[in-house]
Amino acid sequence: MPWLGPVALALFVLVFIFAILRFVFPGVLVSIASPFWSAGSSLSSGVGNIGSFFTDKATLTNERDRLLADNAAYYAKNAQLDARVKDLERLLGDRTERFGGILAGVLSRPPVSPYDMLIVDAGSDSRVRVGSRADGPGGMPLGEVESVTKSSARILLYSTPGKETESWIGEARLPVTLVGEGSGAMSAVVAREAGISVGDLVYASGPGALPIGSVIEVGNDPSSPRSRVDIRPLLNPFSVTWVTITP
Repeated sequence: MPWLGPVALALFVLVFIFAILRFVFPGVLVSIASPFWSAGSSLSSGVGNIGSFFTDKATLTNERDRLLADNAAYYAKNAQLDARVKDLERLLGDRTERFGGILAGVLSRPPVSPYDMLIVDAGSDSRVRVGSRADGPGGMPLGEVESVTKSSARILLYSTPGKETESWIGEARLPVTLVGEGSGAMSAVVAREAGISVGDLVYASGPGALPIGSVIEVGNDPSSPRSRVDIRPLLNPFSVTWVTITP
């Protein structure tokens, strides 16, 4: 073919020039190739930086998600502690003197536990004894400890069906026997002429005058010398979360 001659000649000239540059002026070849090598290195570095960008973004996303989860956990814990502080303030008030009772948290209450019964998280290891009185917020008597284990106790409320509790009614402190009627209700029987009225307070017997309920109805049967008195507790015992127990 006629064009092979010029092509062969051109290739020979290129090889000859390359040989001269390679062996006679080796620095010139390096200088010519350096820009191309630098461009390749920059391109490789750019590709690496792009990969690093995506890796860093994924790491930051994971860190953000972890911090959000930690923040949610701290918020829930803070809400729990805040609720506990408020419950204890309602129970103990703002007293600064030494507290002598046994503080116990309510583990279960109606309807989880049987009606008119509380289960608390303090027992014989905390010096809780059968017969000890359990008080609610403000020192209001709720009931008495009926049984004890090492780490828990069962409290029968004054409204436990059939439970009898010696108490007083009215400003004259008329002695009566309270009888539990269940579901927080209590009753007593008094002489019709005793002068008991709706709204009179009912007190736990013993040191001091500790109100536990109020009269909501007084029977008025002229043919009977005695009247039934219906009583409701001043404190809803089924909303209590903490109690104090007299050791």
